[in-house]
Amino acid sequence: MYLTYNYPSQLRVITTSIVKRSWKATTRFFSSIGASIVKGQQKRADFWIINNMSDKQLKDIGVTRGEIKQRFYETNS
Repeated sequence: MYLTYNYPSQLRVITTSIVKRSWKATTRFFSSIGASIVKGQQKRADFWIINNMSDKQLKDIGVTRGEIKQRFYETNS
């Protein structure tokens, strides 16, 4: 009894598997970039809103004008 191999079929299965894994990895990569962009844009919008509040509104939420940048970006400046 002889074993026969179907190389074209095996190559197709391997190639398909590699392409699917590569596509999933690429999709995850670009999704994470998109999520980072959305997060950054939201943070900038929130910063703008708080920065443009009146002193009275800031006092109501317990933040001084000098603390806004420090609290948003967690800097010591």
